[in-house]
Amino acid sequence: MTEYNSLEKIRLEKIEELKKEGIEPYPTRAERTHTSAQARAAFEAAGKAAGEAGTPAEVKVTLAGRIRANRSMGKITFAHIEDGDGRIQLLFRVNELGQEGVDFFNKMFDLGDFIQASGVMLRTRTGEITLQVQAFKMLAKAVSPLPAAKDEISETGETVRHAALEDAELRARQRYADLAVNPEVRDTFRKRAGIIRALREFLDQHGFLEVETPILQPLYGGAAAKPFITHHNQLKQDLYLRISFELYLKRLLVGNLERVYEIGRDFRNEGVSYKHNPEFTQL
Repeated sequence: MTEYNSLEKIRLEKIEELKKEGIEPYPTRAERTHTSAQARAAFEAAGKAAGEAGTPAEVKVTLAGRIRANRSMGKITFAHIEDGDGRIQLLFRVNELGQEGVDFFNKMFDLGDFIQASGVMLRTRTGEITLQVQAFKMLAKAVSPLPAAKDEISETGETVRHAALEDAELRARQRYADLAVNPEVRDTFRKRAGIIRALREFLDQHGFLEVETPILQPLYGGAAAKPFITHHNQLKQDLYLRISFELYLKRLLVGNLERVYEIGRDFRNEGVSYKHNPEFTQL
């Protein structure tokens, strides 16, 4: 049975309260017209198009993202949401939403929740490009809060980030949390995808054919390693997770496919270290 802490219990109570009010805390549909970066670009483009003497065209957008910060100031509330492109500020005002709307956001929305917000873009007095919210809804209510990272401005003006999730083993076991709170980890995933894409493009340009070979094999081989063993009920036969592509790729050469390659998962039932995982990608 799952044990919830006091904060999680409060959030679970909010979920039940939302349901009683006829609001789905996990709706099946969402809308988004712009990412945070696209919204900023559209607003700046509208300003440039208007020129110094003209009035910028109104930029209406619908954004979606995870709430990472909020602060209530009576009749207005500021919040920051984060999507795949970065963070952007939201402004909730009584003038547009009524006191009831602002109070509803402050009461029912917590850090980590996913929100959809629609409105017009503006620039605040401090110069920050912001979405003035005219309508919003819950996309996903977070039960477990994410570890909160803190940013500190150093004497030189640089931003120093103190990550709340620094334990290496915990980061590996809860990769989703690591990704959520550490932007540099998301960049690593993007760089890896770019490397794989570049490898494919290079090999394809040089006449290689990408293929897929069996993962479940009756006879493992191609390397000296201990396999994982499983059983096929219908065939009444033990099978092995592949430890290498080698034997099947050689069969393709016999079939007169001269240049072949495969990028995929191999499995070796052996030790674990920071640079050795039993399940790994091989080219």
